[in-house]
Amino acid sequence: MEQSVAALMQQVLPEISNVSIEGFEQIAGGFSRETFKCDARVTRNGSEEVLPLILRKDPPDVEAILHTDRSVEHNLIESLRLRTTIPVSRSYGYEMDPAPFGHPAMLLERATGSGQTSALFNGGADEDQAESVIKHLCEVLVELHSCSIEKIDPDGALTDPFHRGIDIKSWDAFMDSTIEFFESSYTSLNYDPMLMIALDAVYTLRRNKPRPMPLAIVHGDFNPANFLYENGQVSALIDWEASRVGDPREDLGWMVLMDVVSDAHVMDYPKKEGGFLAYYNKLTGNDITPEELGYFTLFGTMQIAVPVQQFVSRRVNKEYMLLLPYYVAQSSIPAFPLMSKLMGYEGVPA
Repeated sequence: MEQSVAALMQQVLPEISNVSIEGFEQIAGGFSRETFKCDARVTRNGSEEVLPLILRKDPPDVEAILHTDRSVEHNLIESLRLRTTIPVSRSYGYEMDPAPFGHPAMLLERATGSGQTSALFNGGADEDQAESVIKHLCEVLVELHSCSIEKIDPDGALTDPFHRGIDIKSWDAFMDSTIEFFESSYTSLNYDPMLMIALDAVYTLRRNKPRPMPLAIVHGDFNPANFLYENGQVSALIDWEASRVGDPREDLGWMVLMDVVSDAHVMDYPKKEGGFLAYYNKLTGNDITPEELGYFTLFGTMQIAVPVQQFVSRRVNKEYMLLLPYYVAQSSIPAFPLMSKLMGYEGVPA
């Protein structure tokens, strides 16, 4: 793949020459894409440079939890990089032809900073940075949610990027069509009686819709693993493949769940501002209530639960014989008690 990386870099940066790829290796980083890091040693304007790179490549279709588009992710990242101050890694380009890399792929600048966000909490080595890092993270999220959808996504690629039949002509249309998608998906993920909780979540969400709020571009997987930090600041918000138009409270609700699952404490910071929600409300004036946050924790959980549990269901039904779905199923189990609590099940610890 090193030759393909070099060829793509030469294609997207015609001013460089003598491209050689060094240190190419696969790295851990989520379930959805195959991720590699390397350095490109190049000549530009007579001088040698080293460009740190990340290659994100689609897995085989059978292994994909969520089918996303590298061209859409590239265009969003570059639009944010050029039109906002949101810290993102430059996306150099993408290749949708599967021939060079085996599957569609994209090349990004490898951002500086630590991805070990667990070090910010629970007595970790960087806990002294938690206050400033999470404060900045909240400011970054507010900027994202404040962006003009038309300016960032002029072609409407984020309207319904996963082809779920989502209607964004109004907030109600968005909510109703999304909940309908959840309900229609139930038969494709109901491999165990425990998954009846997903159907109950559908009815709970439909019954208890909160007040409308202007739709925004949402990150879609806003969690403690998807930002880098250094020197008390967020150096990059990463992994934009799940981004789309949605309710901004979705990102907040998903972070609540992922705080629980990962034993992080993002929502507790910045403590001087009363926590993440309080600071977000201060910056936006939205006055999002804890009840609304709980609703969108359940809503955001369903956004991810549907593709994840469909992935597991296909393995249970022996459509393929991968081991990964069982690991995914195990890691998602902590979400069920929180869903039960949000829906008021008796006997669930507070």
